[in-house]
Amino acid sequence: MSETYERKTVAIIVVGMAGSGKTSFIQRFNSASHAKKMRTYILNIDPATTKLPYIPNIDIRDTVNFKKVMKDYNLGPNGAILTAANLFATRFDQVISLCERRRNEIDFIVVDTPGQIEIFTWSASGTIITEAIASRFETFLFYILSLIHISEPTRLRRISYA
Repeated sequence: MSETYERKTVAIIVVGMAGSGKTSFIQRFNSASHAKKMRTYILNIDPATTKLPYIPNIDIRDTVNFKKVMKDYNLGPNGAILTAANLFATRFDQVISLCERRRNEIDFIVVDTPGQIEIFTWSASGTIITEAIASRFETFLFYILSLIHISEPTRLRRISYA
């Protein structure tokens, strides 16, 4: 009896605190996947990032200007990130459509989220984006944690193996 394998595109949503290494992880994941002949499609949804060590396939900064949002709505950085994410989420169906059209060409969709984790995890835009991705692709959430910021690394080890 032969089994057929249907390759599925897997989505990875990467979250974590500012400076935890989300973007660095994505850059390394992208490099490793290319080395193994796997195709990665990267979405950057952090409007405040100034430099990326990879070239995103879809970039919120192409749609929403973070500095202009700050000025136009008289907001601070966190308010502008939230507003930019909300504006982007109103058109996220277009992003999903692009990803679905390329489904047979990509192995991984990797989503780089804002460093202000609460903006993505507790906001309507984060919910819209996460649910839209998860409803169409097998989806994993990667929580990136910087061990440098943990004062008792042995405690983390005990917790993770308990």
